[in-house]
Amino acid sequence: MDPITAYGLASAIITFIDFGTKVTMRIKELSEAGDIPEIFRDIKSRLPLIIDIIKHTQSGTNHLSPEAQAAYREVVRQSFKQVCQLNEILKKVTISRGESLLKKTVKAGMSIMEEGRVQRIAADLKDNVQLLTSLNVTTEERERPTLRRWPTEPLPSYNDAVGVFLLPFSRDERFVGRDDPLHSIASVFKSQTRVAIAGIGGVGKSQVAIEYAYRFRESNPTAHVLWVYGGNIARFYQGYKSIAQSLEIPGWDDPEESILDLVSSWLSRTTMPYLLIVDNADNIEHWWPGKYKSGGTLDDPSKNLSKFLPDRLNSNSNVLITTRDNRVASRLAKATKPIVLQPMSKEEAKLLFLSKLEDDVSQAASTEIYRLLEELDHLPLAVSQAGAFIRENGVSIAEYTSALHGEEAEEFLDEELDDDRRDEESVNSVFRTWRLSFSQIKQQKPRAADLLSLLAMLDRQSIPRFLLKMPEVTTSLTVLQSFNLVTARAGSQSYQLHRLVQRFVQHALQRDDARQKWQDTALACVSGDYPTVIGVAEWPICDALAPHVHVLTGYEYTTVESRLDLAHLLCWSGDFDVDRGMYLQALKRAEGSLRIFRELVPEDDERLASATWLYGRLRYYQAQSATDLTDAAEILRKALSISKYPTWNFAESAFELAHLYYDICDEAACLEMGKASFECWEKLEGLNSSRTLDNMHDYALELAMFGHEDEGIAYWQEIIERCPDSDASENTKIVFTYRSRAGIVEFQGDAAMAEVLYANLVALCQRLYAPEHVHVFDYRLSHAEQVMRQGRLGEATRLSEAILASCESTSEWRIRTSCLQMIAECYRLSASYDKEQPYRQKTLELHEKNLGRDHKETFDADEALADCYLNSGKPSVAMELYRKVMAWRKVKLGQTHADTNRVMECLGISHAYQGHHREAEEAYCEALAQQSQVNIRLVTSLCISLEAQAKWESLETWSRQDCERGDIAQSTLHRSFITALEQQGKTQQALEARAQLLSLDTSDLANPQGGRPLPNFPPVRDNRRFGRMIHPRTWSS
Repeated sequence: MDPITAYGLASAIITFIDFGTKVTMRIKELSEAGDIPEIFRDIKSRLPLIIDIIKHTQSGTNHLSPEAQAAYREVVRQSFKQVCQLNEILKKVTISRGESLLKKTVKAGMSIMEEGRVQRIAADLKDNVQLLTSLNVTTEERERPTLRRWPTEPLPSYNDAVGVFLLPFSRDERFVGRDDPLHSIASVFKSQTRVAIAGIGGVGKSQVAIEYAYRFRESNPTAHVLWVYGGNIARFYQGYKSIAQSLEIPGWDDPEESILDLVSSWLSRTTMPYLLIVDNADNIEHWWPGKYKSGGTLDDPSKNLSKFLPDRLNSNSNVLITTRDNRVASRLAKATKPIVLQPMSKEEAKLLFLSKLEDDVSQAASTEIYRLLEELDHLPLAVSQAGAFIRENGVSIAEYTSALHGEEAEEFLDEELDDDRRDEESVNSVFRTWRLSFSQIKQQKPRAADLLSLLAMLDRQSIPRFLLKMPEVTTSLTVLQSFNLVTARAGSQSYQLHRLVQRFVQHALQRDDARQKWQDTALACVSGDYPTVIGVAEWPICDALAPHVHVLTGYEYTTVESRLDLAHLLCWSGDFDVDRGMYLQALKRAEGSLRIFRELVPEDDERLASATWLYGRLRYYQAQSATDLTDAAEILRKALSISKYPTWNFAESAFELAHLYYDICDEAACLEMGKASFECWEKLEGLNSSRTLDNMHDYALELAMFGHEDEGIAYWQEIIERCPDSDASENTKIVFTYRSRAGIVEFQGDAAMAEVLYANLVALCQRLYAPEHVHVFDYRLSHAEQVMRQGRLGEATRLSEAILASCESTSEWRIRTSCLQMIAECYRLSASYDKEQPYRQKTLELHEKNLGRDHKETFDADEALADCYLNSGKPSVAMELYRKVMAWRKVKLGQTHADTNRVMECLGISHAYQGHHREAEEAYCEALAQQSQVNIRLVTSLCISLEAQAKWESLETWSRQDCERGDIAQSTLHRSFITALEQQGKTQQALEARAQLLSLDTSDLANPQGGRPLPNFPPVRDNRRFGRMIHPRTWSS
């Protein structure tokens, strides 16, 4: 038991005065010496004042009512407690001369940490001064005879012309907006007598109440308008005493009467119309003590304010309450829903802001104003504060907006606003307003303050409920929502903070040196919930966490545990970024993850293998040259070597390597890795695992694309047989079955059946995934391709153009490239080369932009454009492109590669078309020299050039080798052979050769135009599944 409680009232006063005087002298001595911290500036004046008041009033306490005596004793007890706390703080923060630099630094830090506590003590001392003032009864008042009335006496009559107007604030002549809440108040008062306005601190509740009071006065001039400050017990008592005195309620001047009971009873019984406004009823402990850790009891008359609000009101009597706490609002308003005041609209906030500036603002500044108002969340107090600060300090709007993101934000938003329409005890700055709310929450429910600290470290919008795994989270959220600091969304499945509330909490945690702790906690929550196997089923979770990942990965972390959490989050969020087509962000996150894991975990750790796999995968996707592909392959092989067998990391690393080797046309390595991938899944999860079947499909496709159609078809048939027993979902089984059947019939050449199956896949996947999902695009492209292969070129073009239009917004450039290639191919097949050309050029531009100039696929696009130029009669333009492509392929692919040989042949044709037959001959001979088997088409083109140069001996030699087979395909060589013989005078041999030629049916091979034939164009490279489309796994659907 404390000394004040143990003693009687008189002894308690003496004890307080003695101890309080000693503390006051200590503060005075330190102040004169210049050693007192700045945080004690308000204490210096308030503590001597309260001591002086108690000295002068102690002789009159015997004349106070029992209720007033109890309140007086409580003030003395609280004041003694506060002085003891001040003495303790003084010892901790006062710097003595001769102390070391370390001690001075520590005490300076303690001074910052204790600032909030001292401010609360200063505010409590101010409350105590006001309560003592209201309880003080002078000698003259005590000696004046009191008037007594019996309860049966009628109430005194009043002048009916004008009611009492006890509003302590002038009207705001520049009040803007708020029409909806003002109309709502008037509307609700038609059906009930109590209305509560709730909202976050600084949203303008008091200002709306003031404006409503003046409007009420205008429409009800004979009614009383009464105002009571509900922020603390002393001011509430003072407000009721002022009402009693102004209305001359019988008994108001009787010291034996309870002012609170007297006014409450009168307001409940009177038939006169009135509006009672209870402003800032924020502290729930004042209204229902005992239930909220106030230390009092429910029947404590000095604290339980809820029973002193008038009840059983007549229809002309209204009570309007403003509070930050929704719980207070709904309970004081008799369980009716409060009017929750929201921030201003964009235009209302602009009008309010302009009203605070003296100078005209140019129209050009409107953009800057709206940007600032957005940063301030259109919160009226913050807007007014910003306008006043800008006016008084001469800063620009842009400078103020910029400062909100920097270290000066707290200084700007802590600045007090001089406003005579706000109560003298109301804090006139946004951050100080919320500091009081935060302090109340800490006292009432510390878990709620912890939860708010956690929320402030995340993205302020759409915080998923499943992330909040803290004790008492449900009741904590209720408290935060009651103070309107947190708003529920989507059926309470997610929550959001005001932008400024988040900044305030972050600054508060920074001041208390607790920010790092809550950053680590938030990171652990998100990292722990982030999926490590990401597919379509996990997309909603990853989408919900994406904004929080973005925020958390921007913080700095110091502990090993938090850095490992960060590396984990960077790795798997990067994997999800790949699915979203955000490759640059994914690559950056993969690099960060790999760097941390390399530093903190052993070389054989599977987490390091995962990060290495992701980094290698992204280096592959972003490769812009053959060197980049080589580097990516090396990284993926490193991931493969780190991974244990069989593991997820091994299977995925092998899968990526298979696709990389496919892209560089390394058949052996591609098939080796493709098989290793699905066999690893088979070992891990069994023959019928969905992952096993999905990887088996990729391997089957690789086999078919490299010309092993029968083997690929065998694997597809095996997938179909295994599907019924697979652990995949029913939808995924259907996808596997349709996809395998489509692959079988496509590579068997049945384009009609393949068209039907791909159409079914499109319909199914549009239901399973979003319409813009890459699976849907992939199958739509395959469907259009089958239509094209059946010769329905116009239809295939329209299908491809529709895909192109619907994928313009996607970041997956390969989808757009495939569409462009499909359209170009349709125009090529229809010999519409002028229409083909722009699509080939766009395809080339996309490859150059995304893969770089020195990439295989870029040169493939060059070759396709050159073919278009050659077909459209522009051989000179085509020739330059062919030369560039051939030079690159000789170095990168080698002279014997099929693609190198094809471009050599095309270069020869472009020369021949221009009449450069000697150059054409050289190109054809170089191409033939690199081939293990004679290419009849190429020999035929060579013979045409030799004939044009009259090189009869060479023509005879080349044509003789192949015309003896008697195949109609060599009839052109027969003619060349006969011509060569005739030109050399070998008549008999020429006649024999002509007789042999006449025995062949060559009617279809006649040259209708006469003249020398042109060389045969080589077949176009098969662009089926051109390049590699990047898409997530089907098994995760």
